[in-house]
Amino acid sequence: MSWLSSLLGRRNGKEAATLLRLRATRFRQLLESYGSFLALLEDAAEKQGGAFILDMQYVVALAEQLAELADAIVFDLNVITSQRNLAFYDVAEWLRAQLRSLAAPGPGAAATAAAEVPAAGLPPISPAALSAALGRSQVLYAQSGHVACRGVAAGSVFNLGEGADLAAVPEGSVLVAGDVSAQEAVILAASRRAGALLLDRGSAAGAAARLARELRIPAVVGLGTATARLASGTEVTVDADENVVYLGRIPELLEYYRSAPSRADEVEEEYRLLRLIRQAAFPLTFLADTAQPALPGCRTIHDIAHLARSLAGDALCELVSSERFEKGTLVRLEGAPWCEVRVIGFEPPPPAPAGVNPASALLSRPLRAFLEGLASHPLVIEDGPAPETSSIRAAATDERALAVAAAPYGFDLLDATAGAGREGNTIYCRFAPRGQDDPAAARGALAAGVLTRLGFAVALTAREAGGWIRGLPTAETEERVRIVGCLAARLAQQGARGWRRASPQANVEAFLRTCA
Repeated sequence: MSWLSSLLGRRNGKEAATLLRLRATRFRQLLESYGSFLALLEDAAEKQGGAFILDMQYVVALAEQLAELADAIVFDLNVITSQRNLAFYDVAEWLRAQLRSLAAPGPGAAATAAAEVPAAGLPPISPAALSAALGRSQVLYAQSGHVACRGVAAGSVFNLGEGADLAAVPEGSVLVAGDVSAQEAVILAASRRAGALLLDRGSAAGAAARLARELRIPAVVGLGTATARLASGTEVTVDADENVVYLGRIPELLEYYRSAPSRADEVEEEYRLLRLIRQAAFPLTFLADTAQPALPGCRTIHDIAHLARSLAGDALCELVSSERFEKGTLVRLEGAPWCEVRVIGFEPPPPAPAGVNPASALLSRPLRAFLEGLASHPLVIEDGPAPETSSIRAAATDERALAVAAAPYGFDLLDATAGAGREGNTIYCRFAPRGQDDPAAARGALAAGVLTRLGFAVALTAREAGGWIRGLPTAETEERVRIVGCLAARLAQQGARGWRRASPQANVEAFLRTCA
């Protein structure tokens, strides 16, 4: 009967590989839909800034695109999870109805939009009076950095660079920091206390900029010296419309900004409806939840996209970790003796020549980059035991890699494509700290901070830190995958507890220096 067992084993192996290939393809499609959703989020935020002339066709098309993406994501989720999440269809249909009611408003929606617009009237501050007030004021920054969100606000500086506690941000203060990590953005989004943001670093596409646009607070990033120049308690006025920061409060500018009817998003119906659609579709409402998010908590398209992506990733990890993929080509890494890698599924690698690092001999570009990063990061044990043996299973082709970690060290899932052409190059990685001795907050903050600095779109919850990026040249894609491998090795160092005691920003800076 040995020949029959061998035949059945080969058949089961082929069926398992086919199933993995099909579900991995669906997962890639789900990630593409998620990336398209993030692109719509950024585009709508730019349109809301007032630098574009909108028409109602854009707003209606946006609502339809969002609803179609939600349907596509839910469909792919149910294929990957064998129809275990059918309830998502009902939530997606309810959200579609909400978006359509906004995009094609009746009397009720029109009244809601109109209620947001203040009563029209002549500005009490004349341009001449405003010019005189600005002429008397000291300019701290003019055309420095980049405007992340337009608007005008004034308040006392709260300088995080002085070691201040983020949880103690006073209502309406001007938050000054070197940068805002994804974890800090979650705290600020939940508290909604800051009245404006001034950052030394950052970009218009970073976590801080996205937070500012979400909360609609004026923000200027990339000032370079804000934390050094602006002490806590200093009164400043931030004019993010003109990219100027003044010393002291300028009542004339604040009053002129509040009363002037020139802002397009306060007058034109298209801008008002665009804001309503953004509020209905884009917030991630369960970011700060301490438990695993549940379907009844989904209130936006972003909730569906994030939760579906998370559940689909769980299902893919479960499949790759199952008994049907116990066998595979073993790749031992010289720099990471604590890590055992088995390549299964798509295309097993040929044996490495004598004296050649097995990771370097792999044909798959993204898998080779990931394993080289995993093996190159030095293992430093400051106290406690060395990491236990970790198991990583990977399926790969020349241009794509899917890697899943079985050990509870923080790294969870990687899906990367490199070499398919710039538009086809993508990276999705997930870090899901687990285990009783695992400081989830510290590890999640480090993972989210590193991914943010690398330009990923990052979502951080108490359950996981996930990052997504696409459209990079092949060399840059491989380099980021290599750093993800370094990050996975860093988080695996359970015994190296020293990095937990430093601030999240210091940990990120220290890690990036070692991987440069």
